[in-house]
Amino acid sequence: MTLLTKSHEVENLCNMLQNEAFICIDTEFIREKYYYPKLCLIQIGDSKGNGWAIDPLSKKINLDPLYNLLINEKILKVLHSPRQDFEIIFNILKKIPKPIFDTQSAAMTCGYGDSASYELLVNKIVNVKIDKSARFTNWENRPLNEKQIKYAISDVTHLSKIYLFLKDHMEKNNRTKWIQEELEKFNNLSLYQTESHNAWKRIKFYSPDIKTMSIFREIAAIREEIAKNNDLPRNKIFRDDIIIKLAKNPPNNIKDFENMRGINLKNIDNSYLKLILESIKIGKNNQNFECLKRKNTNPPSKAITDILKIILLSSAEKHNISPLLIANKEDINQIALGFKNVKALKGWRYEIFGSIALKLMQGEISIKIKNGTIIID
Repeated sequence: MTLLTKSHEVENLCNMLQNEAFICIDTEFIREKYYYPKLCLIQIGDSKGNGWAIDPLSKKINLDPLYNLLINEKILKVLHSPRQDFEIIFNILKKIPKPIFDTQSAAMTCGYGDSASYELLVNKIVNVKIDKSARFTNWENRPLNEKQIKYAISDVTHLSKIYLFLKDHMEKNNRTKWIQEELEKFNNLSLYQTESHNAWKRIKFYSPDIKTMSIFREIAAIREEIAKNNDLPRNKIFRDDIIIKLAKNPPNNIKDFENMRGINLKNIDNSYLKLILESIKIGKNNQNFECLKRKNTNPPSKAITDILKIILLSSAEKHNISPLLIANKEDINQIALGFKNVKALKGWRYEIFGSIALKLMQGEISIKIKNGTIIID
């Protein structure tokens, strides 16, 4: 197995791959000890099923040729479920590779379920079983043994066959355009960065008291800043439940922290406590509450959403694709509430599902079961 640890090896490989129509990419990283996931290995595959691993932790290795290859828009980049890979690449380059092909999104159009794993696709399409014994490797540790390197490289060596199979299947069934929206989602750079004042949205908490929510948002924001600046996981600064408790019963001074039940201050730096107090003060004085208010939208009828789900599942089964590719829970709720500007009511989705959903909402169809099959008239 080939592990590249020197700059000239990386340069030679990238020069060789420049003429490929597509390349396959994967990464190994760890994130439990850091705010930003730490890149520990980069796997590159060519269109013929060959693969290499590049060690970004190798001393003084120059990865510029690789980064130039990743952003070369003449070469298609094939990945499987690449959101986390793109997060790492974005942190380094402040951009993501283009153009791309996501085999997980493509698999949704070809009858492999909502979120088919790479392992499943290798098994079903390539007829190979992957040895997963090295799956939970600490990729930061060096040296890596041959088994670990082999496992990592196998994440790209099968991608070429999977890509070519799925591409052929979509072209034969006129479904190539069906995944364009899924691929476009990866161009949304907000997926790979968190604005500090939006950090509160990651935590499951809501209070009808707007001032409590304002304090909650400010404390979550200061924790996000501390985590970023120290490259530490959020919960290493302090946990989500502490943010909630502080928002509900905000202390006025350092002494008040000691009298608060259920908060362990042993692992919280004293300087953090001062920042928390400052954020609480800002939250109390904040007048911009609009973004914190919960939308007063009445929930849709469960009976209607359930019938729409039946139609969705029937449509997906008929066309052998993932129902999630057609419509998600929010889409169904929006249709049930009578909204028309919904992605499931447009384009190819309209043809196989949306038109039927609208007829249901207009009382123009009936549903029955005959010989174990759902019949929509």
